[in-house]
Amino acid sequence: MKPMERNSFINEATETLNRIKNENRMTVELDWFLQTAAARFDKDYLQNRQPQVIVLGDDIPAEILYAVCDSPFYVLGGSLGTAHWADELTPRDTDPFSRSSLGWLINPEFDLTENALIVTAVSSDSRRKLVSLLRGSGRKVAAMDVPPADNSENAEKYYTEQLVTIAETIGKHTGKRFGGRSLKNAARKIARAHGLRRNFLTSALMTGGILSDEAMLLAAQCMYFTDSLDEWMTHISRLSDELEYLNTQYIIRHKDKPRVLVLGSPLVFPNYKVPQLIASAGMSISAVADSQSLEAAITVTKSKRMPSADSLLKKIARVHLNMISSGARINNTGLYSYVQNLIRQLRPDGIVCHILKGQIEYDFELPYIEKAAESMDIPVFRLETDYQYQDMEQLRIRMEAFGEMLTQRRLVARRYKHTA
Repeated sequence: MKPMERNSFINEATETLNRIKNENRMTVELDWFLQTAAARFDKDYLQNRQPQVIVLGDDIPAEILYAVCDSPFYVLGGSLGTAHWADELTPRDTDPFSRSSLGWLINPEFDLTENALIVTAVSSDSRRKLVSLLRGSGRKVAAMDVPPADNSENAEKYYTEQLVTIAETIGKHTGKRFGGRSLKNAARKIARAHGLRRNFLTSALMTGGILSDEAMLLAAQCMYFTDSLDEWMTHISRLSDELEYLNTQYIIRHKDKPRVLVLGSPLVFPNYKVPQLIASAGMSISAVADSQSLEAAITVTKSKRMPSADSLLKKIARVHLNMISSGARINNTGLYSYVQNLIRQLRPDGIVCHILKGQIEYDFELPYIEKAAESMDIPVFRLETDYQYQDMEQLRIRMEAFGEMLTQRRLVARRYKHTA
């Protein structure tokens, strides 16, 4: 393992946070989200956090996790510094998410895993190798399988059994019994959190110009970084209210920028290369359609009247199995339909498909998405990168060319509309 690269680990996060803070001085409530994200790179915090449950990835239903754990600690990659720590532990072709995740869990500076159970879904070959490496290092890991198909009764039954097994395993570790009451309470909490997240993103997009794209992504993503989901819900609600208030008090000049839909590999703090490139090319993000946003878009229950525990469990399994995006699946039909709906609703000027090197599972649905976009005359730009910054200038040139093309298309469409 490489020696501690403390400065690069902290500086990467600090640079992103400073940029977000400097570009978003109108919002007071944003400070809480900046502090929450900064804590993830604070040595004292990481040494003292000692989570009971560490969740690797975002593909286990949150309702199941919160039914047996008050505060799961999510590891979603995103850090070049932690990826460097894992260089000597992984093969050279390992994808950046796996490298970064392993570096979070095995490094010379802090140990999050001392008293923790690491849980994950085996959704790709990389994830399977990651589980093997963690177990080989003596870490306690519980993994669940994801069925390769979603349209059969056997697949739903198997997936339900996997969810029950992982929940009971976590419950034994945390001392919380997995039962109907805990599952219902968790489902209510997650449904409310997802609703507040959607409301915030709607407010942020409607008041475009007050929050930058990076700030919007960070505030929503802190749902995974917070030590208290209830506290995050309080602050995301306050931030939404603040945006709406500012929109009534100030005349914000909305620049007529091309709007793009971003999909593919998740954009994880602190590595916000893609939003930076989009902004520098004179474009703005209309929505993000990755596994995290798809998970947050799922609503298992909307009514106050909850179904029985068994019915709720089956519904959670059915909904998530149909909607989740996973490399273990033959077809990610849920992701495809989600993207299609966003394209129809938002009518973006373009689509940016972000692929982390090695995460080929996010390429599986791209041909279908390109076909759907082509039918609506929406250009698609595929961008493959990693957590390194050496390629920023090359990517910037390509992204600026894409942005210029979208700008010209808007001008042509506007002239045609005026002369028609």
